[in-house]
Amino acid sequence: MLIPNFLTVVLLLRKRHLPIGWIFCLILLSACSEKSHLQILRPAEIDTSGIRRIAIGVFDIGVIQEDFITEREGDWTKKRVNLSDEERQILSRNIRSRITNQLTRVPFFEVIQTDEFSRLENGAALQRMIVTQDYNIRDVDAVLSGKIWLTSERLDGVDIQKISLKYFKPTNLQQKIPAEKLTIQQLVWWPYRQLSGSLIVELKFVRLQPIEIVATDIVHRRFAQRVGGSPSRIADQTEERMSLLQDFLEDQNTDQSVTSNSEVLPSLPVMIGEMVMSVGADFVRRIFVSQSKVAYPVAEDGDEQARLLILGNAYDSALQRLQMKTANDPRPADLYNLGLCFEALGDYRSALLNYRAAHQNDDTNLMYAKGIGRIENLQRQFPQLRSQIQSRKL
Repeated sequence: MLIPNFLTVVLLLRKRHLPIGWIFCLILLSACSEKSHLQILRPAEIDTSGIRRIAIGVFDIGVIQEDFITEREGDWTKKRVNLSDEERQILSRNIRSRITNQLTRVPFFEVIQTDEFSRLENGAALQRMIVTQDYNIRDVDAVLSGKIWLTSERLDGVDIQKISLKYFKPTNLQQKIPAEKLTIQQLVWWPYRQLSGSLIVELKFVRLQPIEIVATDIVHRRFAQRVGGSPSRIADQTEERMSLLQDFLEDQNTDQSVTSNSEVLPSLPVMIGEMVMSVGADFVRRIFVSQSKVAYPVAEDGDEQARLLILGNAYDSALQRLQMKTANDPRPADLYNLGLCFEALGDYRSALLNYRAAHQNDDTNLMYAKGIGRIENLQRQFPQLRSQIQSRKL
């Protein structure tokens, strides 16, 4: 929508019979103005009005399929491993704790520490409890539960690569033996390990009074991680390292030791936990009121002291000064900066009145038009935002 709005402003300015060069100069001057940083609230993507206290329910473990595949001398063996009931419970508690950590970071929700909804056998038992209201705790507004399905492969194999190995024997000055260089074609085995698979996570957010599914989300994630194997550009790297080794041997007379660190694959619970935490973070962002920091330009042609107060985030002091200034001399820049103060303090109605007054006095200024557009957009979102904030008594 930015390009149509920009073209609309240009056409409006052209109707004022201004040269196109002047129009772009005005736009550049507006873009170069110093900016004030404001904290604004945005309503949640999913309306969670009336929900403040949340309990974490059971996270059911669906299909868990883990295969171990091993290759030795061209022979592949495959072994399927099934998780025990105890391992499933450990995995469920791990996922539940990750989701709980995500919710506790949100200031607009309170996570109720109770196991009444999480100690059930599966999601079906939780659903029956909610429908029949067969629970003791009454200060919970909603329950977040879920289910996961997982398939994974853990591969232990070897890469085979044909490379040219260069050997260098330095010159022996005492025995007058010249330096020798040999190139040998050789097969090299590079052992590797790989963990890959697919994860499906279902999250369900249910309101208790009245019973309502507020949100449900099913996310599919793929993962793969590999350690070892043939390095990239092995031929070029081999030649470069042999050249470095040649220079090194010519300059050194003593033996040197070389050490290397080997990487290890993460365990399956760790891999699942990291992905579930990512899915949970995305879901939480959709259900809570977000706070973001924005930068808006400050008009420079008005009262200088008020402008400096705004840049210093002293909006109350700037507001008092600008109200006295605009009462006697309502200059457009001062009216705009007054609207900016009202916007920073959350009084969007007064902000819009001053932005419109500034635009009426100077309808060629793009910065004033953008101020009106911001407030109109916020007013469209405000009913939902007000409902979500008041329901949480923030």
